[in-house]
Amino acid sequence: MIFCEISIQDQEKNSKSQHLKRSFQILCVILHLLVDSLATESDFNYYIDHLQQPSYNAYDLIYLCFHGQKKCICFADKTDLDLMAFAKKEENLGIFEGRNVHFGSCSTLKMREEDIKIFKQLTKARMITGYTKDVDLTSSSIFETWLMDAINRNEGYAAKRMKNLAEKEMPYFTKLFGFKAF
Repeated sequence: MIFCEISIQDQEKNSKSQHLKRSFQILCVILHLLVDSLATESDFNYYIDHLQQPSYNAYDLIYLCFHGQKKCICFADKTDLDLMAFAKKEENLGIFEGRNVHFGSCSTLKMREEDIKIFKQLTKARMITGYTKDVDLTSSSIFETWLMDAINRNEGYAAKRMKNLAEKEMPYFTKLFGFKAF
């Protein structure tokens, strides 16, 4: 698992040609199981627990990249973590409070819409995004680069508006991957 902080300067010109700078930070929780960097649910929980530390309060985007399947993320030891079971654990209640969470994994959001909304409510996530279909690493990286940028450029956008933007600007990928936003 890799935690990475990205600081980006977004410069805009106002009427006097002065540059306004806006910084934002992204917490990337990138789990590359292709290289077996995260073997078990225990490893995952170790890093997820970091989100509760004050030093991570400024991070508003959680990017979880795994192998996946319907309702689950998959670990290198061939075990799965059911999203609803994760959200219902007492220690995970509110774990994503106010944050945008993206599941960059195959079919993880292939579940009842009601369950995704319950997951969002239990974890207190601001927005949940991800896929209902299988994705390949290269194509999903292209889309996710666009998505991370779009979320940060449009920080006030709620899920419905973000999904509409994705369908407008990246229609091929949203359809191919079964992209969802809640």
